[in-house]
Amino acid sequence: MPKILSYGTLRCLAPLTTVIVLLYFFFGCTEEVEIFNTVTAIDSILPPLPVDIPVPGENPITPEKLDLGKQLFWDPILSGNKDVACATCHHPTKGYADGLDLSLGVGGVGIAERRTGGTLAKRNAHSVLNTAFNGIGPNLEVNPAMAPMFWDNRAMGLESQALLPLLSEEEMRGSDIPENALYDTLIKRLQRIPEYQLAFTKVFGDSIITTDRIAIALAAFERSLVANNSPFDQYMRGDTSAMTQQQINGMNAFVNIGCAECHRGPMFSDFELHTLGVPDNPKLAESDANGGTYAFRTPSLRNLSLTAPYMHSGVQTSLEEVMAFYEEVSEGDDDVINPNLSLGDIDPLARQLELDDAGIEEIIAFMQALNDPDFDLSIPNNVPSGLSVGGNIHN
Repeated sequence: MPKILSYGTLRCLAPLTTVIVLLYFFFGCTEEVEIFNTVTAIDSILPPLPVDIPVPGENPITPEKLDLGKQLFWDPILSGNKDVACATCHHPTKGYADGLDLSLGVGGVGIAERRTGGTLAKRNAHSVLNTAFNGIGPNLEVNPAMAPMFWDNRAMGLESQALLPLLSEEEMRGSDIPENALYDTLIKRLQRIPEYQLAFTKVFGDSIITTDRIAIALAAFERSLVANNSPFDQYMRGDTSAMTQQQINGMNAFVNIGCAECHRGPMFSDFELHTLGVPDNPKLAESDANGGTYAFRTPSLRNLSLTAPYMHSGVQTSLEEVMAFYEEVSEGDDDVINPNLSLGDIDPLARQLELDDAGIEEIIAFMQALNDPDFDLSIPNNVPSGLSVGGNIHN
């Protein structure tokens, strides 16, 4: 892969460029001299996030639909025991994740690091922020209806994703209501609440409540949660003062050593499954092998400062730990990988990274430039069910 010049390097080369131009003017030149700009070179690999949100034609966003989706997102009426809401594990103060290695669902009390009890979920909670852009590539093409969701890509599109946590015994359903009876139970609950009947009528033209309509409203709200104006985005749109020189150096290192082979596009993900050998979380009774593959989706790198711990099992608590893991894998250290795997099982793209301590420091600085704290932090004062907003999150 060709090396990419940083903005600072280009500034240092400016006098040399002047000499080349003067030599060309006076003596002629048989070959064309080409000077590459950092933004132009990297834009084809890591473009900024679009300003406009990609929306499927069958689910346009309207103010009424956003209001309904937000109410459902925060209302624990959708959980079996009425104690967990979507927002319980996807809270704005934690970048719409939960700050835990593995989420604590049904029966838990409190939020983030203060949450205790509850049924242990099997994987680290993804952030909901920017899921509107899932599936987007460097060419900025994206099909919202086919956007990959979850660590194993088992759902396509937010409309499909929205309902699955409701069915999970650990996350929201609990053990009292059979899975095949949950949707009917939730619909009957909502039908008994006049405020929901009115809200569904405003959005859909009548008060009929179905699981499809619940999913449509939830997906519309989740799709509205974007953070697409980080210093990186500003830099790539032309503001060369938006990132520090260390961050620019880190961006170049990120591309040159191979991180962008998987973490590419404006979401810094190829949305493919890769076997990295991340250890299991010791809290789990058995290994999460994802069907025997130990392969999980490349996560987005946006707003990482708000969404620790990291990896599907949540075993790495800092970006330094994540980068140290990759460095040791690339050096052939099989002591750090999942004991159910060998180095030969690990994706070659991870084994071929060329990391060093100086580059790691700059790459972490660059990843800080992917933070955008300007997103919807609002929390409703109440929800139509009258239950505790966000579930049992106050201890």
